[in-house]
Amino acid sequence: MGTALATNSSRYAVGAFDDWSRLRAVLRDARSRGLVLDSLNCLALERLFDGTIILAPAQEVVSLCQLPVTDGTETVACTSGPLADCLMHRFRTGATSLKDALGHWLILRHATQLVNAICAGKILLWIRLADADDERRACQSLLAHSSDVVGVHDLGA
Repeated sequence: MGTALATNSSRYAVGAFDDWSRLRAVLRDARSRGLVLDSLNCLALERLFDGTIILAPAQEVVSLCQLPVTDGTETVACTSGPLADCLMHRFRTGATSLKDALGHWLILRHATQLVNAICAGKILLWIRLADADDERRACQSLLAHSSDVVGVHDLGA
């Protein structure tokens, strides 16, 4: 059994993908490694979600949350779930850009890197991790399929 992660934060493995087919490949790979994908989010330019239906593990359609980014960038959206909730909370409490919202938890360089990937048209997959075994499995899958740097990030409560 894996070691439980801190309960006052959410830990995510994050990878970037050029298209939905590559993202689906990492999900298949992660499942084959034994990772239970019960909590994940996609973060991307809203236009990349056009014509795409996202299904949760229980096969229900996942809704999109449009982020109220006011820094002049294209509209960014996040699939509903814990990441969207955290980001919306940051915007309600004064964040004016995605980099500002992410920068609450991440060092500036990492927040900038993630925002740059989104602006370049990549889809970020955030996999919520329950324990160290999940982290290992998720990182193995992301490293095998991601088109950019893979990271593990903690978002505070």
